[in-house]
Amino acid sequence: MTKTEKETLEIRKILSELIGEVTAKGLFASYGLFHEKIMFGLYQNNVFYLKAEGDLALFLESQGAASYLAKQAPSKLNISSYYRLPRKITSDKSLYKQILEQSLRQIKDQKRAEAQAKKNRIKELPNLSIKHERLLEKVEIYDVATFQALGAKNAYIRLKKKGITADIGIFWAFHAALENKNVNLITVAEKQQLLVHLNLALDEAGLRKIKQI
Repeated sequence: MTKTEKETLEIRKILSELIGEVTAKGLFASYGLFHEKIMFGLYQNNVFYLKAEGDLALFLESQGAASYLAKQAPSKLNISSYYRLPRKITSDKSLYKQILEQSLRQIKDQKRAEAQAKKNRIKELPNLSIKHERLLEKVEIYDVATFQALGAKNAYIRLKKKGITADIGIFWAFHAALENKNVNLITVAEKQQLLVHLNLALDEAGLRKIKQI
């Protein structure tokens, strides 16, 4: 048995009886407690702190729960949302289980929301980076959905109309990103066809055409 397993044995046993297997990992001067790879608690100096935010945090506070920060020195961890549970909760197995499960649901919901938000970040598309994301923000294209709706051609023209320097390489990167492929996979024939349509759109917008490749 490792030192971590030994020092967290008691709390892991209590929690495992309520929600299933709980594991521990050393975190600075504390231990992180995990269920199904989700960190939901801290354990330090024989005290368990549960992660809670929003309505759950308000409920815990109303029951006398104290924030981790109320008793501990400043830490490198983001621990403002961890609470020491009062005995009125920990002594009631049914309520304790309910609170733990609510915390886990809250964390899972937050992770799903973050994953969804990440999917809609332009910098997450193939070939693109935070540089491209910031470039498109200058022409009011803030997310993947808007970018897809406009298309590479119209997004590129917005940049040119704004007077933003954007070479043909940026257009290729935009097109490939929306096609979900590496920019190097665009063939010469495909580029020539795309450039014809781009130049027509540039001309209609009163902008200078791009030389043939």
